[in-house]
Amino acid sequence: MESLVFKLLNWTWCLPQTLCGFCWSIAVRGLLDRQAEEMGLRRDVHVIRYNRLRGGVSLGPYLFYQAVSGSHHLVRHEYGHYRQSLLLGPLYLPLIGLPSICWAAMKKAGLFPAYPYLLFPTERWAERLAKQPPRHQPELEN
Repeated sequence: MESLVFKLLNWTWCLPQTLCGFCWSIAVRGLLDRQAEEMGLRRDVHVIRYNRLRGGVSLGPYLFYQAVSGSHHLVRHEYGHYRQSLLLGPLYLPLIGLPSICWAAMKKAGLFPAYPYLLFPTERWAERLAKQPPRHQPELEN
């Protein structure tokens, strides 16, 4: 029953980011990184590990992460963004997605070197949500 509720939430309340995630998963696995692999469903979320792309992205129930050491933390962080998506629904992309992408691009360009990545409000909130296990499902595993 819970799984059905989350599927409904993802394809209604979270529709914009879910559609983006679905399309991004097709683009990643079909064009950008054919070695990318789906690591399975965790808490009704598609976890996809890529080898050629960098960083992590959360779009609806689709979490993408780079295959590197320490990627467990990255998956948790992206799950925090997924929880933001569930809370904000259609406001997720303009309030979280766009600012997060801009912040990541600025950090990659070498701007604001004195500020840690997780100092940015959207990232700090995702970290907090990632550390709080949801009441409805068990702890996220590796």
